[in-house]
Amino acid sequence: MTSKNPSDFVDAFTNERLTIIAQALLEQCYETDDDLQSDFDSGYSVGCTRFDRQKNRLKQMALEYPWLDIHDGSNRLVMKVEGAPFRFTRDNYLAPKKRSSTAVSDTEAIQIEKFEKTQQLALDLGDETRDNDEYITKWRFFVDVAEDQEISQRDYEIFFVGFNAIDQPKCVWCLSEHRSSVITSVDDTRPEKVATKAPKTTLPNSDESRKLSDE
Repeated sequence: MTSKNPSDFVDAFTNERLTIIAQALLEQCYETDDDLQSDFDSGYSVGCTRFDRQKNRLKQMALEYPWLDIHDGSNRLVMKVEGAPFRFTRDNYLAPKKRSSTAVSDTEAIQIEKFEKTQQLALDLGDETRDNDEYITKWRFFVDVAEDQEISQRDYEIFFVGFNAIDQPKCVWCLSEHRSSVITSVDDTRPEKVATKAPKTTLPNSDESRKLSDE
């Protein structure tokens, strides 16, 4: 495995951009854990909520950063950094348990082909490059979850990994080695509930309507 950074393979994958994306994924991990502490929550409910929040956060970020774009907004979320496609998954990149973690969807395959063509034009790469075992064909953010059953606590690490055609990791970037700070859940203390008025579920009468319109 190479010691190079993703930006050595794809210029658009800078440390700054990868950190922004990975940090967003990490924040949703801890926020979900903090929010879902009911006795009726399970690993399944937490995992599904975590994934959905991460997916929606990345989609929102596409509106915040001009270099980030969405190609497939479904649960097979395919995003691009200046045309370079990537996906994210919750798994161990060294031994993926889910086939979908490294499988390429039809929509992603189209974007990979488009991006490769632009790279070939820019760098004059020949088709023989693909036959090289070091040639990276796809990129993934991996949300790696470590669980401590004794204290019911989870810890997380975010990796950005480039794989070759036979699913071997050839470039690995780790958030903890590049971020300056990290959001973590330091204890089990939850904020006190603030009393709020119950929402109205009936239409106001005519007198109330006139009063509201005069305010």
